[in-house]
Amino acid sequence: MLKLPVVASISLLALGFATAASAHARCDGDFQLINGSWVATRYCQRMSAERIAHAEHAHITHNTVRRSDETPEEFCRWHNGEIETDTYCSSYND
Repeated sequence: MLKLPVVASISLLALGFATAASAHARCDGDFQLINGSWVATRYCQRMSAERIAHAEHAHITHNTVRRSDETPEEFCRWHNGEIETDTYCSSYND
């Protein structure tokens, strides 16, 4: 008799974790899936730029602390004219 409440509570807990995991934004390049439509968002543009920086063993941040940190301005200066970072860097380029 005690097994039924335990199984039910574990099932509800697992369902809660599955729902929370699906709440993350789904990006494809600069576009985010919102209500069934792909919309260009600043969030996905930044995630794309951070993916490129991570591949170069760098990190984009506004407060540089480590040697591998770059400000968005520095990152965009080095990636000027690249198609993958063009939309993200449009507000940082002259």
